[in-house]
Amino acid sequence: MNESSTKEIIVRATNELAKTAVNGVLWWIFLTGASIGKSKTSRGVYEMFREADEVLGGCNYDHFQQLLHQLRKKGLIAQRRKRTAIELAITAFGKERLKEVLPVYKKNRPWDGFVYLISYDIPEKSKRVRDQLREHLQHIGCAKLQASVWITPYAPQDLINAFAQTHQIDGMILVSKLDKHGLIGDETLSEIIIRLYRLQEIHERYKEWLTVKRGSIFQRAVTFQLILRDDPQLPFALLPSWWKGDEAHRVYSSIIVK
Repeated sequence: MNESSTKEIIVRATNELAKTAVNGVLWWIFLTGASIGKSKTSRGVYEMFREADEVLGGCNYDHFQQLLHQLRKKGLIAQRRKRTAIELAITAFGKERLKEVLPVYKKNRPWDGFVYLISYDIPEKSKRVRDQLREHLQHIGCAKLQASVWITPYAPQDLINAFAQTHQIDGMILVSKLDKHGLIGDETLSEIIIRLYRLQEIHERYKEWLTVKRGSIFQRAVTFQLILRDDPQLPFALLPSWWKGDEAHRVYSSIIVK
C-alpha cells in the first residue's frame, strides 16, 4: 500500500466512517486491542500510534494528547500506568459508541420470501413531499427501478403507511409484492436485485480485500468498513452463490481484537 493510498484511507476513515478524529482514535484503540501498552510513556504511545498506522497523518503530539483526554473524559477509554507500560483500553461505553458511528454486519436477516414494488403518483404541486419520499425510500433500503417505482426485499407497508399519514398523501403510494421467482420485463428478480443493488461491484471490492492482505489492522479494517457501508446487506437467500461478502466478514472478524 503506497503513501497516497494510505493517506486517502486515513482521510476516508475519519470523514466518511468515524466522522471525527476522536471516534477515529477510539476505533484504532479497539482494533489494536491496547497493543500500544508496551510503551513506557505517553510520548512512546503516540510514536507507536504514528508509526504503526499513521492514523492521524499530520496530527501533532499535543493534539493526540487532547484526543486521548477527550476519550477518557467521556468514559470511552481507560488508561492505566503500570511499572513498565501505559495501557489503553476501550470501555463498554466506548464499544457502544462505535456501534453508533460504524456500519454493523447483520448476522440475522429475516425474510418473508417476497420482493416488494413501491410505486407512487404524487402531483407536481407536492414536489417537496415527493422528493422526501425518494429520500425515505433510499434510507429504508429500497432501490430505484424506474422513475416512480422502487423495489425492496423487506416488507415496507408499515413504514410507507406512516410516511403517507405524516405527509397527508394517503392513497398515492401503492405497494405490491412478487415471489422470488417472478419476472419484471425480461429480467428475473435475481438479475434485477444484482443490478439495482450493484452486487457485482461490491462483490469485486470484497474479493480484492480478501486477496490483497497488505497494510496494518487499522488500514484493513477501514477498507472493509468502507465496503460494508455500501453493502445493502440483503437477505442471504437473495445473494448470488459467488458472493464474497460473508467470507470477507469472517476474515475481518478473525483479525480484529475482541
